[in-house]
Parts: sequence; C-alpha cells; structure tokens
Amino acid sequence: MSTARQLIEEWHAQVAQATVISASAVQDKLFDLWGALRDTPSVTLVEQWLSISVERQLFSGKELVEFLDQLDASLMEGASTGASTSEL
Repeated sequence: MSTARQLIEEWHAQVAQATVISASAVQDKLFDLWGALRDTPSVTLVEQWLSISVERQLFSGKELVEFLDQLDASLMEGASTGASTSEL
C-alpha cells in the first residue's frame, strides 16, 4: 500500500499538468488520502476538501497543487513534532 507521501507526490505530478480536474476524480484521490491519513492530525485538511468537493464540479490544477503542498507541509510539521512517521 502506498504511503501518504507517495500518494501526494503522485497526485501532485498529475494535477501540475492539468488545467481542470473533475470533482469525482478529486474525491477518489481524497478518499485514498483520507485512508492513508485517518490516524493523523492532517486528516482534518483532507476532510475539509472532501466537504468542498461535494459542492463543486471542477477544480483547477493550480488549486490542487496548492492544497497538496499545504498537506505535505502539514505532514512534515507533524513528523518534526514527533508524530509517527510510519504513516507518512
């Protein structure tokens, strides 16, 4: 199973090249991330985006890159404060 960091890196590479992404495609990736992060504080950010994805039809690649950068920074911050890195 992929780690959360691997999921973020893979999705980042995909959306960096995209203009727009459907909400259903975003939800699929968000659920993957939610599963990988469910026992970490960073899951809150994923849950916020899941809520947003229900109300939207499209996302820009740029906003998803920004979200993934924020999520990655959140994971790194958690790792530096002593969170378990086995899930990262």
